[in-house]
Amino acid sequence: MKQYTHAWLAMLAIKRLEKIEIPETVNASGKPTPLARDAKLLVRLFKNYRDFVVTGAWYPDHVLADNAGDYSHSLKHTTFLAGEKPQFFKMPDTMEVYQYMKSHSPIYKNKVPYLVVKGNLHDRCDAMAHTIVDNFKIQYHEEKGNPILPSSTHMALRFFMLSHYLADAHMPLHCDARPLGKIHASIEGEWENQIKKSYNIDMDNERFFYDPNGYPLATADMTPLIKAVEEKVITRPFNYSWGSADGTREYAQAIGQYSFMLAQEMFPESLGDCTLTQYKKSEVFANFDKYSAMLMADAVDSIARAWLHVWVRYRNWGPDYNLVNAAAEEKKKAKAQETQA
Repeated sequence: MKQYTHAWLAMLAIKRLEKIEIPETVNASGKPTPLARDAKLLVRLFKNYRDFVVTGAWYPDHVLADNAGDYSHSLKHTTFLAGEKPQFFKMPDTMEVYQYMKSHSPIYKNKVPYLVVKGNLHDRCDAMAHTIVDNFKIQYHEEKGNPILPSSTHMALRFFMLSHYLADAHMPLHCDARPLGKIHASIEGEWENQIKKSYNIDMDNERFFYDPNGYPLATADMTPLIKAVEEKVITRPFNYSWGSADGTREYAQAIGQYSFMLAQEMFPESLGDCTLTQYKKSEVFANFDKYSAMLMADAVDSIARAWLHVWVRYRNWGPDYNLVNAAAEEKKKAKAQETQA
């Protein structure tokens, strides 16, 4: 995906965390986890540093440049004739590509054997998640003014960088080993053009103009695809679970499995590495907006989910965690006593 597409997905993830109803859950020890409160605090952090979303979400391509050879930004799959029947991850039941592939993909229905032949995108996602938590711990531990202290701007930047890798996992051609570089670049360019048409962007300063709620300011020409994604991210129920995955690494692997299946649906073998003009003349292009809206909304959901998991890991570690929860418990008791009285 390209620069403003990545930034837009990250901004929609913030919007999702703010606008959607987030149900409470329990942690590993069975204690209630105040997810809605944690999400609110995380949104507050992001809104202080939203001007850096375009820079941060593009940093992995522009500065780290670790996408050479289809490696850290990809998880390339291919099918093969021999081998054991694969075990597919279960994903949260709100994920649209997952649900669609379960009912439509021959790879899933027939358990076609496949191999991951290149890429460590799942490792990159997990590494980013760990470093965010680690840097928050350093920030908490060190005194202000210490030169090793990570700034809050730096922490927001790392969250936005994580969003880049997760979004790439949702791009089907980042997960398919076929040589489809021509159509890959064209599709990402098509999405980028729709973002630029749909929002007011301050190109000189590489930032969005904002609406009164602090999100990208829409133009009068927002495309149907972009409208569909905007609608999905504030109406789809929020599921905090990783599914059957055990954390960020396996979750990114799961995304890759179903993105690979979607690539086979969106870009069948018969098309080859076609041009965008040829693609638009094909029968499968009729579903392009539908598939694009599904995978983009899923990407926003994954970014929001992973961000919140990372934030909660830090919050559960913090030395003030017991104090915060003790105060919340006292407030709960006082409210119960008032009700009884």
